[in-house]
Amino acid sequence: MTRTPPPTHLIQTHGLTKHFEPRVPRSRPWEIVRRRAPQAAGEPIVAVSDLNLRIPAGECYGLLGPNGAGKTTTVKMISTLLEPTAGTALVCGYDTVRHGADVRGSIGVMFAGERGLYWRLTGRENLELVGRMEYMTGSAIRERGGRLLDHLGLADRADQLVETYSTGMKQRLNLARTLLHDPPVLMLDEPTAALDPAAARGTRRLIRELSGEGRAVLLTTHSMHEAEEICDRVGIIHRGALVAEGAPRELIHEAGLEPRLELRLSGDLQAARTALGDRALWWSDPADDGSIEAAVRAADGWRTAHALDERLRAHGATIDDARLRDATLEDAFIKLTGTRLEGPFDRV
Repeated sequence: MTRTPPPTHLIQTHGLTKHFEPRVPRSRPWEIVRRRAPQAAGEPIVAVSDLNLRIPAGECYGLLGPNGAGKTTTVKMISTLLEPTAGTALVCGYDTVRHGADVRGSIGVMFAGERGLYWRLTGRENLELVGRMEYMTGSAIRERGGRLLDHLGLADRADQLVETYSTGMKQRLNLARTLLHDPPVLMLDEPTAALDPAAARGTRRLIRELSGEGRAVLLTTHSMHEAEEICDRVGIIHRGALVAEGAPRELIHEAGLEPRLELRLSGDLQAARTALGDRALWWSDPADDGSIEAAVRAADGWRTAHALDERLRAHGATIDDARLRDATLEDAFIKLTGTRLEGPFDRV
């Protein structure tokens, strides 16, 4: 019997679409339009619209967008938790609607938060339970589970109840549970949420290693830094639709963006707004000390900063701090969607 070779793309979607019928809370009827553009009463909510993805083995693909953009709904459809309204999704060549059991045997799924764990069991017992549900042998569960617990920094707490774990520890145990049966496809929904910086850095490094081993990784995130650091390609999703796709640097280049100056200003801030005019990309709210943060395009780098300083001083405002930054994925996101995810000085 000839064995069918594995597909080139381990995750494929074509025209994937999901509509939800609106449910109006009795006390808050305005919630019907909370997540999407205004619509007529009774019309379905479009969570994901005509989504086409191709993710090969060995690639980490980031689905980037704000909360409510349709990222988690997409993961739920590809992982068989939701049936699409229209379109198709294939995982390892299996249709998610017609071959759900085969799909579930090929994937590891991790959703944001602490779902999927049994708090009255220990960390090790959680992995043993999941392994048995995946028909793994006891020796395989002990060997792979032990390595994952050690790699994720949980070995010394493995025999304590999960209810005693911190939020970050639960998140790491969730990741161990997802990886236990060594699936060829991983779907990770905000995997570094609630992790401290050191744990988040280790998790990002592990994700890169996992894709480097030949797995297809679909990562949802709203962190620009995370997407630029670990994703081979990024799809920007906005209001349920894929508006751009490519390697992070490709998206920045294609957007034709110049470097930017991030400024902290004091003095006559209203005059500063007037002086910068439409050159400003965004403004922060005033800080407790009365200063304000802003950013402007800076084609000539620090020469622009010098010119701006003279102009602002002439209007009674002062630049207290200035940072020159190359154009980032966030800049491309803003240009493509007209929205932003992060504040001016909140990246590290």
